Amino acid sequence: MPDHQQDELEKRKEELKTYHQELIQAHFQEDLDFFTRDISQDYFSVSRAEIRHPSEKEIREQFKNYLGRTSFREYKDLQEPIIGISRDGSLGWSLVRVRVAGDQEGEDGSMADLDFTCAWITLFERQGEKWIRLGEVSSF
Repeated sequence: MPDHQQDELEKRKEELKTYHQELIQAHFQEDLDFFTRDISQDYFSVSRAEIRHPSEKEIREQFKNYLGRTSFREYKDLQEPIIGISRDGSLGWSLVRVRVAGDQEGEDGSMADLDFTCAWITLFERQGEKWIRLGEVSSF
């Protein structure tokens, strides 16, 4: 592979690494727009043995509820994210493992400790000059 192509793939890997860091910050900053920015119209989510195709509105409501009830003390990588790019640069993925800790308000208004480890893969497609999130598969 020519050096300029390899350089472009490395640049795209860095973009996905930056995306992941922005995702962590979006949790602390309660940035609802981040979670619906640049998602595919056919976005999918696989979690808890279910395959879903949530709408942008559903994703926004889910994070509005989650972030509005949660105060994070910690949201950090437990290992360096694994970032991959297809040879032609059109597809990308990130595999991450994070630890999350904080406080969360329950439906009854009581506060509970939040403490979990989660791993997931996010799939991306390159469209023009940006990445579009195709979907995520998570494991709690």
